[in-house]
Amino acid sequence: MPDAQPSDAYRSGQLYAALAALQKLGDVGFRALGRPESRARAAAKPLTHLREPLWMVGRSYDAARRRGQGAAAGSVFRSIPDLMPSGRELPGSLGPEEQKEFLLGCQAQEDAIAEETGFR
Repeated sequence: MPDAQPSDAYRSGQLYAALAALQKLGDVGFRALGRPESRARAAAKPLTHLREPLWMVGRSYDAARRRGQGAAAGSVFRSIPDLMPSGRELPGSLGPEEQKEFLLGCQAQEDAIAEETGFR
């Protein structure tokens, strides 16, 4: 994607990876986004499955900070505004090709988080 903005599907995947990392760093609840079936559901319907974790991002960050993971969590937390899709709302549903883009964005962001923080 040289010189082109990433698609909303790709950005939604990146956002998913960041939210999942924050949940994992904070050991928040049952870390719903860390489950494989959660990734597939979010790839199909980002709006439905990312809305609540996005609302809870502050809680995830705070829990991670209290667990001694503040540096990694802060890095991920600060990246979230840049990962938001360009539309006013997360995509409601994604077709098969867009789901592939979602998964590519998710993998790219997981790699970026690991490179920057050492956390995977």
